[in-house]
Amino acid sequence: MKSSDGKEREPAGVSSADAPTDEERWALALEQAPTFGEALGARMRQVREGNGRTAEDVAKSARHYGLSWHRPTVGQIEQGQRSLSAVELIMLPAIYSVPLNELLPDETVWLTSELGVYGREVRRVLGGDYHPPYRALFAPGGWYLKGSSDQDPTETAVRVAKAAAELWRRNSWPAHAAAQHTQETPDEAEAKAAKRLGTTAHYVAYAARDTWGRGLAAEREARLRERGELPEGKRALQSARGHITRALVAELEPVVKVYEAERERAEREEAENFDPSEIALTPEERKKRREANG
Repeated sequence: MKSSDGKEREPAGVSSADAPTDEERWALALEQAPTFGEALGARMRQVREGNGRTAEDVAKSARHYGLSWHRPTVGQIEQGQRSLSAVELIMLPAIYSVPLNELLPDETVWLTSELGVYGREVRRVLGGDYHPPYRALFAPGGWYLKGSSDQDPTETAVRVAKAAAELWRRNSWPAHAAAQHTQETPDEAEAKAAKRLGTTAHYVAYAARDTWGRGLAAEREARLRERGELPEGKRALQSARGHITRALVAELEPVVKVYEAERERAEREEAENFDPSEIALTPEERKKRREANG
């Protein structure tokens, strides 16, 4: 079934009195809308097949540019089962040899379970010089936040800001993480190390890549090889790996603590600077107001 964009015209012979309103068209579009990942994946598959390329062809192109994609990765993305990172999204034109606009969905989509948006708005945001105005939340065919129509506009603005802050807090990687260290998910060794340190696997994974340029398991195996002849027997080999892992975790612990302190400081500053009365203002208006207030 074709997705609605909320902008369809009434068929010939239907009077304007019987035609659906903009609000009704928008509600229907939202009801039928896929997630952003599903819509993006479908467009990627259409472009790939239209150019006569296989999933393996795309995966090879991605690997050529430094991404860890394989044929199943492409399939998962096309089915909406795997999200793209910001870096991967930016690299799509190079991988597919088409402008990004040709890969972006043009229908209404859900960015989260709470926030729906018309495809045109997604393109405008990714254009780099567009900031969705606050009023866009209340206009059909723009942005839609569940429950916003039942609240006072100022209360809705506060809810949006808090939701954005919560998404930022849930970000798995450390604050200001470098993109080149966030391409792969944490491995099993990093997940186990995280339990020892009482932190997240993503923090351990980032600390490893930031410190050694590779994951914990890869660094462990490299140091094992540096010892020369490997221990004989499975038990001896496991013991050697365990000894090296404990030493590596000890090296990462202070690094992880620095990341956690940075995140706590950023969250504290965000809470101290939060002003609900400024949410509905444009960036220029907010700047002028703060300058006027000293």
